Amino acid sequence: MLLFTLRLGGDPLAYELETGWIREALLKRKSLYSPVICFETSDPKRIYQLKCYLLENEETRAAENVLLYDQWDGLSRLLPSPSGPVAEPYRKRVGGSPLTARAMGREGVELAQLRAVLKEVDPYLKSSRSLFIIQNLSESREWETGLQSALRAWAIDPSIIARGSSIVLLTAATDRLLDDFTRELVITKEVDPSSDRERASIISELSRELDIPLDGLMGELVVATAGLNLHQMESILLESYHRWQRFDLRAVKALKSDLVQSSGVLEARDPVYGFSDIGGYQSIKDFVRKFIINVMKNSDRAKRFGLSLPKGILFFGPPGNGKSLFASALATEIQLPFINLVTENIYSKWLGESGQRMKNAIRMAEKMSPAVVFVDEIDRFGQRSAVAGGSAAEETRRVFSQFLEWLGNPERGAMIVGTTNVPGHLDEAFLRTGRLDYKIPFLYPGERARLEVLLVHLGVTPGTRPRAPLGEPEEEVRDFLSREIVPRTKNFSCAELEELVTRGKRVAFDRGAENLAREDFITAARSFRVDHRHREGVIRTCLEQARHYTDDQSFLDAMEAEMEVDI
Repeated sequence: MLLFTLRLGGDPLAYELETGWIREALLKRKSLYSPVICFETSDPKRIYQLKCYLLENEETRAAENVLLYDQWDGLSRLLPSPSGPVAEPYRKRVGGSPLTARAMGREGVELAQLRAVLKEVDPYLKSSRSLFIIQNLSESREWETGLQSALRAWAIDPSIIARGSSIVLLTAATDRLLDDFTRELVITKEVDPSSDRERASIISELSRELDIPLDGLMGELVVATAGLNLHQMESILLESYHRWQRFDLRAVKALKSDLVQSSGVLEARDPVYGFSDIGGYQSIKDFVRKFIINVMKNSDRAKRFGLSLPKGILFFGPPGNGKSLFASALATEIQLPFINLVTENIYSKWLGESGQRMKNAIRMAEKMSPAVVFVDEIDRFGQRSAVAGGSAAEETRRVFSQFLEWLGNPERGAMIVGTTNVPGHLDEAFLRTGRLDYKIPFLYPGERARLEVLLVHLGVTPGTRPRAPLGEPEEEVRDFLSREIVPRTKNFSCAELEELVTRGKRVAFDRGAENLAREDFITAARSFRVDHRHREGVIRTCLEQARHYTDDQSFLDAMEAEMEVDI
């Protein structure tokens, strides 16, 4: 751990931060893997922490020259001070100067262009033990800067290796800066956004400095801020304080959700609905309670049996039958965060960006786990047979491989719930056990299920949905729906049943009534058109898919009874 001191309004704040990521990279440098180290982070506090460590650590502080290049500030010399690292502008004397620290005087020409900087730094690295840090590069035009050529040369230069010089590259995405060949020659270290211990330290210090009582919130705040980097976390806590003069847990979650959503690839939210808000599908609810929820509630006993939660679940079936809603309700029932992977925003026209987006999304989702990661239309990731030829196809292949590798990772903390209308569109690699353990069909609801769906959307059954104004007792409404409306809605989807209730409300509202009446439902049902002939073909296809992809016969038998079909 490194005691990391910041200043807030002139007062020092001491955060205890992990240093293992720095020490591990320096160990590889010491073991001669490469003199070039690439740290993947854009967190200002991590970058500041790294500079402090490099100037104070006994191995790296022995460097005769510590040079820093920033695209905006140009080349400077990094010096230690009581208040932290200070960058002193580097000026090259006209006509040249000897290779000593005294050459970095205040007179001369500033160096800002990266190619010129690389040429200037090269002799220092080769003639004395020097440390060169490059920061805030998001892209580099090789023909203009020569960055990759320099890194390749430095990575294998015997004089640089012998002198003990090091080159440190700070970037959010190594793939965007370096090609495959160059990446093979450097040490790459992914920097964790934050650990539980670090977040607890920041929460504790800020609460002490701002005189905010935690009132037992420490554990919940540590969990709620998982996945955020140090800078994001501190900013969210400070915003909560400045707005409400306290650390408000709900506000912290909302602010975090806004930050995560700004990436465009992930959405984090607290699910609203549970199983009580979903009508029908009792066989699926029982199956999930038996093999997922009970495992979580009896974790110690499950551990003795070597049981763990499924790593992946596939919901498949025709649209409008509650696959997405059920995924959200599952997160509610097992009390885990719900993260939506926005698949349509992953792919980019820029080379390398799609892979980087996927990589960042996986990294953040894992940091926020255990969680339910929802992947709607999981077949968007395509098939291996369809990814060949051209740079765009290469990007698709890379994203496909990243997601497939994540699915098969035994250490994965996220429970991935994917949905598709047509499971046949999925690559076979997705469907094998160990990636998507359970394949659960969502078919059209049977009579009993249709009644339950109608009652749920009327707010009659216990749940969070608002209750509709009814002009007669619940039992009479239930009996009327069962006799008159349910038979009229054969082959309706759950979404169509919800729309039927909405249309009944519109009819009642339009005639100026205070309550819903039976005739409102009958009017709505008579005017609601469904192509039954086409729907029957869809149902036959759904049944074939259920028989083909679902491998639990007892579950299929339960669904057959519930849906009133022959599976």
